[in-house]
Amino acid sequence: MENMTREEGVTSLLEELALPADHAGAALDLLGATESRYVRDLKMNLKAVLKSAHIDAKGTALLALSIAANQKNASLIAYFKELATTHGANAAEIAEALACASLLACNNVTYRFRHFTGKPKYDELRMGLRMNIMMSPATGKEFFELMSLAVSAVNGCEMCVKSHEASLIALGATEERIWDAIRLSGVVVSLDRVVG
Repeated sequence: MENMTREEGVTSLLEELALPADHAGAALDLLGATESRYVRDLKMNLKAVLKSAHIDAKGTALLALSIAANQKNASLIAYFKELATTHGANAAEIAEALACASLLACNNVTYRFRHFTGKPKYDELRMGLRMNIMMSPATGKEFFELMSLAVSAVNGCEMCVKSHEASLIALGATEERIWDAIRLSGVVVSLDRVVG
């Protein structure tokens, strides 16, 4: 940024995300050119959703990592991977958060297509795709469903959202736990819009 001093809120957000003070991006630069109450809110929102009463610290970090991967945001992937590791996530769990985002990207496209067309014929046709990761996930069945729901909500797949939410309830998850995962996902998507 030429001759531009960044507003303290932007500097503080970058510090929170362990990014260098000169980390650039069009949205970040525009927000940093003036006092931005929004950036302060975004930082506080991140802190709030990472301290869920219904999802432990490792879980919130893994959920956030899955959403960051879904958004293809390298800066946020690095931050949430480190946060997950700090809270005890192992390599298999971290890899699974990334794999979940990839798998659900595929599923969300195909199931949205079925939903949008509304043709029974497409429901009769086999998916024909391998999804072994869903059978015995490293993070556990309930948590994998929670990540799947979060990614599906971000990707806007109504069928997948309803299916994963129903599976979670059947597995004993509470609506409060589910809601915290969705709130966290929304904040990570908000971060993605600002921190490229």
